[in-house]
Amino acid sequence: MKIKQQTRPDGKIQLDITVPVDKVNETIDNANMMQAYRNGITPASTDDLVAAIKEKLGEELYKAVVDNYVMTFLAPFAITKQKLNIIMAPEVHSASNVERDKAFNFTVIVTPKPIYELESYDPVSFTLPKVEITSAEIENQMLNIAQSHVSWEKDEDRPVANGDNILIAIESKDSSGEIIRGLTADSRQYTVGEGFMPEDFDKNILGLTPGETKTFEISEDEEGVDPSMRLGTVTITVTIKEIQKKVIPAITDSWVEKNMPGIKNVPELRERIKEDGIRYKTKELENMKVYLAASELAKRFKSPIPDEFYEFTRSELMQGVQQQARQAGLSLEDYVAQNGGEQQFGMMMMLQTREVLTQSFSLDALARHLKLTIDDKDVDAALSAMAPGHEKEARREFEFTSRMYLIEEAALRTKANKWLVETAEIKQAE
Repeated sequence: MKIKQQTRPDGKIQLDITVPVDKVNETIDNANMMQAYRNGITPASTDDLVAAIKEKLGEELYKAVVDNYVMTFLAPFAITKQKLNIIMAPEVHSASNVERDKAFNFTVIVTPKPIYELESYDPVSFTLPKVEITSAEIENQMLNIAQSHVSWEKDEDRPVANGDNILIAIESKDSSGEIIRGLTADSRQYTVGEGFMPEDFDKNILGLTPGETKTFEISEDEEGVDPSMRLGTVTITVTIKEIQKKVIPAITDSWVEKNMPGIKNVPELRERIKEDGIRYKTKELENMKVYLAASELAKRFKSPIPDEFYEFTRSELMQGVQQQARQAGLSLEDYVAQNGGEQQFGMMMMLQTREVLTQSFSLDALARHLKLTIDDKDVDAALSAMAPGHEKEARREFEFTSRMYLIEEAALRTKANKWLVETAEIKQAE
C-alpha cells in the first residue's frame, strides 16, 4: 500500500492510502466469504456467490458493506506501517466504491494518543482487605449447592401456565410429512415461556392439562430466524405428561455423604467451603493488588481529558455491559434497573469511564518515565491475560489483522503495573 501522511489543523493525522489491485481483490474475497456466512449462503450452494449475496442484501447495501469491510480491515495495516500511537478507533472514508481489478483510494483519520505527565512517579501505597469467609457466605454457598442438586417431582394436575416446568411427549413433522428427529421425543422437559420454542408453540400448549394431546402447526419462516435453520410449516403433536415442581434437597449428613465425594458430613462440608473460599479470595487478592496499585497511581493524574475520549471509552464499556445483559438473559433496560436504575447506573458508568482512562494514561506515563520496553514474553503475558488457554489463536488473529499495536500497548501497561505492585507499600487491614 502507498501511504501519504499529513497532520490536520485539528491535530489528527490523515492517511491517504492507495491499495494495489491484488490486495483489493484479496480483501473483497474475504468480505464476500464473511457476508455469505452471515447470510446462510455456502459457496457450494450457488454458481455465483456475489450474485447470491446481492440478492440477499440489495446492490447498494452490498457495496456499502464491502467498502466498509475493505477500509476497516486495511486501516490497521497502514497504522502499523506508519508506527502511529493512537487512541480511539480510526475513521475511514472513500470518495468511490471499491471495485475488483482496480486500485482503491481511501482515507484514514486517527487521533494521536496524547502524552501526559503525573505529579509524582514515587511508589504507591494501599491497603488490602483481610481475607476471611463469613458465616453468611458459607450459608449462601450451602444454598447454592442445594439448588444445583434439585430434583423434579410431579405437581398437582392443573392447566399449563406460563413459567411452568412440564414433561411432554412431542412429535414434529416437516411440510413433506417427514419426522423432525431433533423435535421429536417420547419424554422431554420443557419450560413454558423461556424462548426455547417459537411463541406460537407456547400459545398452543397454554391451558392444556396433563394427559391432554393437541396437534397444531407453526411456521419457522419468520424474520429473525437463521435462514439455514428455517423449516417452513411444522406440524406438531404434543401430549402433556405432567406438570413438575422443583424440589430442593435438605443438606443433611446422609445427603452430604451420598452426593459430595470425599466429604462425610455437614461440618466437613462447611469447612471445605471455607477453605475453598479463602483460596479463591487469596487468588483474587493478587488481581486486587494490580487494580489498587493502578488506581492509586491514577490519583496523581490531573490533566483534562477531551470529551471525545470519554464518549468513545464509555461506548466501549457499554458494549461489555450489553454482553453481560445478554448472558444473563436480560434486556439492557432490565439490566440497568437491576443495577440501581438509570441515574445510579449512569453515575457508575461515568466513574468507571474516568477510572479506565486515568489508569491507562497514568500507566503510559509511568512506562515512559521508567523507559520500559517489551519483548515477546511481555506480549505473551498480555495475550494470556486476554485469552487464557488460547494465546496462539489470539496472536494469529491480531497478526492477521495487523492490530498487534493494541496488544503491545496492553503489554507495556501490564509491565508498568507490575513494577507498581512490586515497589508498593502494601498494608493489610486488621
